[in-house]
Amino acid sequence: MRRGREAYGRARGGTEAVAGGGVADQGVDPATTALCRVAWAKSWPHDVPADSWAPVWRHLDDAADVAGLLWDRWVADDVRRLLAAAVPGEQGGARRLLRFLAGVHDVGKVTPAFACQVGVLSDRMHRSGLRVLPGVTADRSRLRHEVAGAAVLDRWLLQHTALSKHDRPRLTAVVSGHHGGYGALTAVQDAPMSAHLFGDGAWLDVQDALVDRAAARAGITPGWRGWGGLGVTGPVAMLLTGIVVTADWIASDDWLFPLDPLEVVPELDPITTAESPRATAAWRRLNLSPRWEAPTPPRGATEHFTQRFPEVGGAPHQVQSAVVEAAWSMPADGLLVVEAPMGSGKTEAALLAAEVLAHRSGAGGVFVALPTQATTDAMFSRVHTWLGHLPAAGHAQQSLALVHGKAGLNEEAASLPRLRVRDVHDEPTSRDAATTHRVVPAADLWMRGRKRAALASFVVGTVDQVLFGSLLARHVMLRQLALAGRVVVIDEVHAADTYMSVFLDRALEWLGASGTPVVLLSATLPADRRADLYRAYEAGRRRRLRLDEDDEPDTTALAGDVGYPVVISTGLDGPTVRTFDDVPVAATVQVAPLDDDLDTLTALLDDALRDGGCAAVIRNTVARAQETARHLEQRFGDDVVVAHARFLAADRRENDVRLLAELGRDGARPPRLVVVGTQVLEQSLDIDLDVLVTDLAPVDLVLQRIGRLHRHRREGRPLPVAEARCYVTGVDWSSRVPQPASGSVRVYGRYPLLAAAAVLRPHLDGRPVVLPHDIARLVQAAYAPGAPAPAGWEDAWATAATDERHRHDERRSRAADFLLPAPSARHLHGLSRGGVGQIDEDSPQGQACVRESGDSVEVVVVQRSGAGDDRVPDWVVDTPVPLPFPHVPIDEADARLLARCTLRLPPVMTLDARTFDEVLAALEQERFLGWDASPLLKGQLALVLDDERRARVAGFDLHYDRRYGLTATRRDDAPGSHALSVGPSTFSTTDQDGA
Repeated sequence: MRRGREAYGRARGGTEAVAGGGVADQGVDPATTALCRVAWAKSWPHDVPADSWAPVWRHLDDAADVAGLLWDRWVADDVRRLLAAAVPGEQGGARRLLRFLAGVHDVGKVTPAFACQVGVLSDRMHRSGLRVLPGVTADRSRLRHEVAGAAVLDRWLLQHTALSKHDRPRLTAVVSGHHGGYGALTAVQDAPMSAHLFGDGAWLDVQDALVDRAAARAGITPGWRGWGGLGVTGPVAMLLTGIVVTADWIASDDWLFPLDPLEVVPELDPITTAESPRATAAWRRLNLSPRWEAPTPPRGATEHFTQRFPEVGGAPHQVQSAVVEAAWSMPADGLLVVEAPMGSGKTEAALLAAEVLAHRSGAGGVFVALPTQATTDAMFSRVHTWLGHLPAAGHAQQSLALVHGKAGLNEEAASLPRLRVRDVHDEPTSRDAATTHRVVPAADLWMRGRKRAALASFVVGTVDQVLFGSLLARHVMLRQLALAGRVVVIDEVHAADTYMSVFLDRALEWLGASGTPVVLLSATLPADRRADLYRAYEAGRRRRLRLDEDDEPDTTALAGDVGYPVVISTGLDGPTVRTFDDVPVAATVQVAPLDDDLDTLTALLDDALRDGGCAAVIRNTVARAQETARHLEQRFGDDVVVAHARFLAADRRENDVRLLAELGRDGARPPRLVVVGTQVLEQSLDIDLDVLVTDLAPVDLVLQRIGRLHRHRREGRPLPVAEARCYVTGVDWSSRVPQPASGSVRVYGRYPLLAAAAVLRPHLDGRPVVLPHDIARLVQAAYAPGAPAPAGWEDAWATAATDERHRHDERRSRAADFLLPAPSARHLHGLSRGGVGQIDEDSPQGQACVRESGDSVEVVVVQRSGAGDDRVPDWVVDTPVPLPFPHVPIDEADARLLARCTLRLPPVMTLDARTFDEVLAALEQERFLGWDASPLLKGQLALVLDDERRARVAGFDLHYDRRYGLTATRRDDAPGSHALSVGPSTFSTTDQDGA
């Protein structure tokens, strides 16, 4: 042990970088140098005897150099500024610290517990003097190399810096977290105690020498000033880890950094603070999307708008202009909230504001999040077009990515050109770019897969991608890195339920702590929810600015009806609120109650559509939609179309394309059409209806649905539907207190439905709803805390309000089990408490963690014949496509076909924890292991249907119909089942999904 310490001290004396690049390895024990040469980090192949390898020292050098290049050319300026502030008094100190941490991230591989895994390499180390004792192989799982590496770094910091026992874990956590999860601090402290796993004697000499080498190559000299006042908070450590993980992944690519033949044992490269030729050559091959630097936008809102959206035409309206002005005047590292009517151009305003905030803050891109895959796909096209109008300040090409489970099937995203790093003065990629130097959106091939794709400069994805940034899941640091370097725009923020809101609030808190500008868009928000969002972001922001955390910002300006539309932004002492006068009337809608009877509904539509027209019936559950469609089909035949989320992706896409083609802004409207759907019609499709029937829902969602009614100016609507009319059903209106349908109560709770009925009473009695003027008034009245009950409703109202409070509390409590802690100055060790952090968000369990709706478990539908042959579902393809045996890898063409055959399981199969586990266990029995070779299908579960499109899974009978989608009923003999009637009403008691 003493010999190791002496060697350590001698090596430490030779670490100071010299001008011109070289640092001699003077004073290092030649025996230790020889041992450094044989310590291995990587081998290939894995499943047969190795024939190539990489020494630890070289992989550490490669990772450190890549980290430096990432800092110089990729990491956003706002992130670099945040990290630089953590290393005060040292020019370039954050870059040095980053290179140092990347340069030691795998030093824990210099332990017997790691070395023993590959016999030929372990034997070579053993013969050289790094001895592996018997029994190590059996025990090696007790010491992971990232934990050992953190212990090595802790020892080095203790001996060679003045960092306290409270400060050292803030750095060692970065090393412990480089495989996606942060180990417990006690595990790091206990690691050296198991000498046969951790090593002693010569093992310690090599560990220390490699840390010395990393310090020297990073330019960290004896007495480095950077250690003084080091301020590595949780957010800083999280982002450092994210960059180290990225550098490790790049440095582990053997196409970029080739391995050596097994028999070659290379000499250590001379120590230098400059990147090696090997690293710079790899960087050129990598072609990583360069850092985007937002150019100075036009200061006038009109000029800015017309340049970026020439296809829209005209000038921005007053709300859009106010949003842009707010982006110029607010703190650049702040929150901007826009509440404005549906279809009022919030997206264009948000993109203009994002450009301004990126220019002012140094953000390296824009991340746009939406509630559903359908809305995300539509937004991708709009962002793609917007980018094409952005001037290119530095590099012409910038990476653009679509990020959700079906992104690989989006043709527009798939058609993006391959990214080749170009300066605007290089040969242009198009005639347009040649004359204007505009941004050219491109696909960065290295950024494939959901975790990497989110690192692109410009990202359009589902809101889950933001929520994952606050989920205790593996590689949360990459989610944080993807968000922190962008301006984050979240559309339809009102769509987040109580459970999702817990994750959204925590995500906003972390974004505030990292100085990330955020833009929230909504049709309208309840006052309490508006204030919660502001306080969540401000809590993180104030913590970063080291303001008094007990002195909360004054949010009284956000209480109640603050006006509508409204633009709210971060202010010095509280929110800045901008309201508007003389807002024109967009629509006047007559609202009337309708009995919840299918014959009554049929008669109403028969009369309303007697001269033609397009109607929609929006139900709160899939079961009610399916039952309604079957009934209406008897009268309207093929004029009935069903739209909900429980169709195969291919079928849903076909349905959506048809609806947009017929009911979109420029659609070729059919003479008559009745669309029966669920919440997908309120969220995902920009359609224009002549008449609307909707189940009673929370009032903000009713207004969202009404926003589809007479949405576009259109001449020649049939006379019976020339006036906008909405009928509210799904309620027993004859009761003294309205009684909503049981399925609606399960989806939304009774109180929000009663509150909606209460505030809509004057309108149901004949007073029209005037848009947008009545929107905020109705929403604030429905969500006002302690709102009085209408006369005669007192008992039911009080019971429903109590149940709602319990419902919210229970949801918040369940969400907290998976929630990332609030950002703080504390170290990140132990973040993966109780194994929760081991969840992979790409797994069914991970997807379900951030969405309580229960429709988040996705399966791939396969058909199996009576003879046991598997194939792509017969209605998806014209000719049968047989599938290989489950263990055989699938080819890319068939994988793409199957990726179009996914659907979501109904909540009745997933909401209950026990049932969820039983369903997953049953589906796991049909695992197609060969799918794991395909990026499109890796980890996917299969639902195997027979030739009649039926299956039995964990006590449920499933049936798929192209017209109506998937239905699921629990068999009476299944565990936990209850007596159910036969027929359509069965679905209303078992099926809770509204999607």
